[in-house]
Amino acid sequence: MRIKLLMIIGIIVIASIFAMIAADSANLDKMCQDNGGKRTGDTCIVPVTINSTKNNPLDVINPFQIKTMRPNSMEYFYYPNPEDITDRDVFQKFILIRLPVELGGDADDVSAFRAYSALSVGVHCQIKYWPHEERKRMEDPCWGSMYRPIDGLMIAGERPVVNNAPVALPYLDLSVDENGSLYVEPPKRTLDENGVVGEGRAISLQQIRQGSQVIADLYEQTNPDSPKILVDFAGQILTQINPKNNRVEALYHDFSSHDWHGITLYIGNVSAQDQKYFLNLAKTNSEFWQIGDTAIRIWGSALDENNDLPEGFQEYNIEFILDGFKIVIEGQNIEHMKKAIVTSYFPGNNYDDLFLVSSTVK
Repeated sequence: MRIKLLMIIGIIVIASIFAMIAADSANLDKMCQDNGGKRTGDTCIVPVTINSTKNNPLDVINPFQIKTMRPNSMEYFYYPNPEDITDRDVFQKFILIRLPVELGGDADDVSAFRAYSALSVGVHCQIKYWPHEERKRMEDPCWGSMYRPIDGLMIAGERPVVNNAPVALPYLDLSVDENGSLYVEPPKRTLDENGVVGEGRAISLQQIRQGSQVIADLYEQTNPDSPKILVDFAGQILTQINPKNNRVEALYHDFSSHDWHGITLYIGNVSAQDQKYFLNLAKTNSEFWQIGDTAIRIWGSALDENNDLPEGFQEYNIEFILDGFKIVIEGQNIEHMKKAIVTSYFPGNNYDDLFLVSSTVK
């Protein structure tokens, strides 16, 4: 009798467990259905439902398909309640970006897209993505904060008072179904995972380098004859690469610093006139150095005794011609930059091989 009773109790317990699982499953199905999502295992993924910024803002496109959005463009959408168009919460507003072509935006898969919080880190100002040439980034019009599209990293602006470490925009993981419709995967809303809306997302130097490596690799693929743009240069990390007319600009930043002083590197084709002008050793406030057969000119506000800039804003300009390209580097730590030039562009030489030829600095 006791054995039968235990068996009955066991059956009841098992039945109760299955009933709870069924109830939870039904609740998840209802919650997912209410948000216009679909069930995948134990999670609910929600479609990206956008409010078009190009037509009437109330024109809703649902679900959003990757083939309908052009590279280098953006749309706003809301998550996790995309269907609720009457009670909008700015903390649920996100930016959907299809990356520019040079960052992989021409790929016909989910890798071409990014979804970031539309609130700037710390100051709660609404941001947008600017697709213009020499810009192509998210910007906060209130405090001037800027974020790169590849990973949401803050590359300029006011950092939160409580955090001097690198920060990035909170993001959403995206997936695409067999029909090409975009869906949002359930996020982990912590600073170390998807981030916290309004506070930001912690991003490590390794993660920054990974994003920078993608940028550098994609640039090299489309510009195979150009000198290689390094991820690390003179103790700083590449943040962005911008085409500028007939040259390219690469920006570097030291993320251990509390300010935004960095290094700017320009690479452009060199003409015969450039070479003739460059070899004019009589230019004022200049030093001419040499390594191997290459002459290097150093000038800038830091060598001009008549400049009235505060010391913290004085910079050195270093320029040289290599393999048909003119390279110009602007920054503040002259020794770090000179050593990085030797290491990066003259690998068969030592720093001691760089010597001063002449100087017109007073």
